[in-house]
Amino acid sequence: NTVNTANGTTTTCQGSLAWGYFFLLLLSMFWTQQVFQNTIHVIIAGVVSTWWFEPAEASSCCSVAIKDSFVRATTTSFGSICFGSLLVAIIQTLRAMAESARSNNDTEGCAAFLLCIVECLLRCLEDMLEYFNKYAYVYVG
Repeated sequence: NTVNTANGTTTTCQGSLAWGYFFLLLLSMFWTQQVFQNTIHVIIAGVVSTWWFEPAEASSCCSVAIKDSFVRATTTSFGSICFGSLLVAIIQTLRAMAESARSNNDTEGCAAFLLCIVECLLRCLEDMLEYFNKYAYVYVG
């Protein structure tokens, strides 16, 4: 898109490219946050399950259960953590972009209403994914 300004200069707008970069930036931020959060969740679930089934192994603050759970979460279970985190991060990114588009002054009437419905649906989908992921991560831990 080419735009002519009042002083005679011509500028090129790359709005769709900017939205693509914005999507990738938000996705990487949300994905990183989700991976850290869910890795900690899996580590804690592993330590608690070790304490439940083998109380002697998880009896102290620096027990072997913490190290074993950390190693399991960051090696064999890390793919499951990353995939579940990616699904939630994609939904969070789409919802954030819908919120950003709705908060612009350009959207009025029907477009704002549709964006509000899209936000609501994405939030419901995000909540369902997080609910099921919570139990899946306990199983993985």
